[in-house]
Amino acid sequence: MTIKQDAAREAVITLGLLTPDAIPTIASLLANDLSEHPRAIATHYRKEGEQISDAEKKSLGIRRNGFLSRAALAEITPAGLAEPLAAHEITLLRATFTRLRHDRVAQGEAMRAHAGRGFVGYLHDTLHRECPACNRLDGLVTDAANAKIMPPSDCVPGCSANYGIGPKIDWFADID
Repeated sequence: MTIKQDAAREAVITLGLLTPDAIPTIASLLANDLSEHPRAIATHYRKEGEQISDAEKKSLGIRRNGFLSRAALAEITPAGLAEPLAAHEITLLRATFTRLRHDRVAQGEAMRAHAGRGFVGYLHDTLHRECPACNRLDGLVTDAANAKIMPPSDCVPGCSANYGIGPKIDWFADID
């Protein structure tokens, strides 16, 4: 498994907005360069392929100029139908945050040798204050093996797991 597959699987299964059949879709949508927001990527995906009819859009509460392909609709669970135009975006956003945390730890490991004794570990910084599970990570410092790359299993429903991980450096460690 790769981080893309692991992140996609976790987001799809935990959020429950998309069917497990959507795991490869979310993994493929995780951009390599992270230059586009997940909203734009998900919108582009929903625009591809045969679109549902205006009558189907109306029954789903989607405006006429909204895009939802038949393939994208087939991946949405009953829970995801509450906001069918957001189901892929929300899932992709959570997977993207996981991917970003993974990349930050990998980058930190690359700089560890340069930081010397000053490299303390990985600091977790919570950004999503509404989730008690993510809040428990705020201020946690770990080594790479224990960094919380994957979101906590007890996140509140709909949590995007928007917390960060970054190297913690003690810039004064080498001063005697």
